[in-house]
Amino acid sequence: AKYGLADWVKSLNYSWIQDRIQSVDGQHIPNLKTEERARLACIELGTTFIKLGQVLSTRPDLVGPEMARELAHLQTAAPADPPDTVRATIEAEFGQPLSNLFAEFAEAPLASASIAQVHLARLHSGEQVVVKVQHAGIADKIMPDLDILAGLAELAEKHAPQMRLYQPVAVVRQFRRTLLRELDFTTERRNLEEFAEHFAQDATVHFPRAYAPFSTRRVLTMEAGGHPRHRRRSARHLRRGPQ
Repeated sequence: AKYGLADWVKSLNYSWIQDRIQSVDGQHIPNLKTEERARLACIELGTTFIKLGQVLSTRPDLVGPEMARELAHLQTAAPADPPDTVRATIEAEFGQPLSNLFAEFAEAPLASASIAQVHLARLHSGEQVVVKVQHAGIADKIMPDLDILAGLAELAEKHAPQMRLYQPVAVVRQFRRTLLRELDFTTERRNLEEFAEHFAQDATVHFPRAYAPFSTRRVLTMEAGGHPRHRRRSARHLRRGPQ
C-alpha cells in the first residue's frame, strides 16, 4: 500500500497519505513509475525480496521487459555488521580466537551485500586472503520471508487463474532451495574446488583457491587477487556450467 502496488487500495483516494510518504532513500513515491516502486519495495522488504527481485530481473517472460530492466538495478549493498559482530561470528564458527586463525584481519569490509560481507586478511602462513562472513542472524530473517512467499504463491495459484500458467508455487519452491543453498558456504567452496579441478589444465582460466581449514557454513576463506582477465573468463564459464 505504501508504494501504491496493492490492488485493493487503487480505488481509494489516499493520495494525501502518499504525499507524506517517501521511500527509504528519500524519494517521493507518487512521482515514481510502477516499476521503480516495485524495486524500492523489494529493497525495503530486505534480503529475501531483494534476491527475489534479482531472480525476476532475469525473467522478462514473467514480469515484462520494463520491470525486468528496473529490477536489474536492485542494490545488493547492505549495512555491514560491526567489527565485534564479525569477530564473534568467526570465533563461534571455529571455536577459537580470531588471532589464532589470521595473522592480520581488516576490520573494515571490502564490500557488504545482502547475505555476507568480505574482509581482507592474511594467514599465519603468509597468504593474502579474502574472508566472506555471513551476516549475523540472516537465516532467522530469511526463513519467515520464505514462508510468506510460499503462502502468497499458493494464494496466487488458487485465486488468480492468469498466474497458474507461471506456476508460482514451483517458482517459489525453487527460489527457496536456491537461497538456502546460498546460506551454506560449504556448497560455494565445493563449487570453487570442482571448477578449479575441471579447468586445471587451462592456463587462461583461474578460480580462487578456497582454504577449507579456514571455511565453514558461515565463513569462506579464499585467495585474494587474480588477474581481471581471469576473473572475467571464470564468470563466463560459471554461467555456462550446471545450475
